[in-house]
Amino acid sequence: MNSYALSVLIAIMAAAGTLAIVPTYASTFDEEACPDCGSDDIYTKTNLAAQNDLPIAVWTDKRIYDHESEVVVSGTVANVKPGFPVTVTVIGPQNNIVKADQVEVSEDNTFETMFSTSSTLFKANGMYTVRVQYGPQEINDKTTIELVGEAPTEESACGDGELAVKGGGDVFCVPFEADGIVVTGSSVSSATKSLILKIETESDGSISLAIPREVLDATEDGSDVDFIVLVDDEEADFEEVDSDDSTRMVEIIVPEGASQIEIIGTYAVPEFGTMAAIILAVAIVSIIAVSARTRLSISPRY
Repeated sequence: MNSYALSVLIAIMAAAGTLAIVPTYASTFDEEACPDCGSDDIYTKTNLAAQNDLPIAVWTDKRIYDHESEVVVSGTVANVKPGFPVTVTVIGPQNNIVKADQVEVSEDNTFETMFSTSSTLFKANGMYTVRVQYGPQEINDKTTIELVGEAPTEESACGDGELAVKGGGDVFCVPFEADGIVVTGSSVSSATKSLILKIETESDGSISLAIPREVLDATEDGSDVDFIVLVDDEEADFEEVDSDDSTRMVEIIVPEGASQIEIIGTYAVPEFGTMAAIILAVAIVSIIAVSARTRLSISPRY
């Protein structure tokens, strides 16, 4: 047999051997394990994870939800390490983290958790990414869901004579009294360290606010300093009439036709206060768990 024929024979045998060892995923399709995968899929995430082809896999019970739904997140882990939870993160349409959680893996290598879309963090329509991670960054998987429909109107938890100020993922109730002014909106910004009021006026007026220090404060070397107050970006007349350990009360004179008041301090509630703390805690726990079990070291080994 000449060398050309021998080469062809070897190539044919190698191809046949490769086909023999490649798993036929179509034969392992399990519709009950992943009902939303669709009949056109030739394999399911469950079966792949069981075969160690996917270290971790995730899916949801549906693909489209409204703003009053419970989203069930399920998945599998191929190689379970006792004590290692799955980190579940939900990322919104604006690439903002709206949910973070850690879920224990069951003895059958599966995990499941649930979250509600009725939260104010899910008020935007669009695509949300559900991402899961198991230990190192590279062991991850993700899926997407879509929120549609009209978000429910948020009822203010504040009473009469209080402004509902949004900041740090929470709503703070700020007592106020206004004369000749209608407040149409309010917010606090950690970037500018300021409290901003959108207003309407038909005459000269005034407004007094009892500002919680946890929302906005102005200090230097541990002592109170004056706020800076701007009305339509120009310095305005104001007076601090009272203060204690928890609040500072200011009274601001507002001219007719003004549309915005900005009170600037040295501290404002962080923009992602509560959620950032949760995410940071989840990240720290994950790092400690991975480091303890893999005995990671920051110094190179030679």
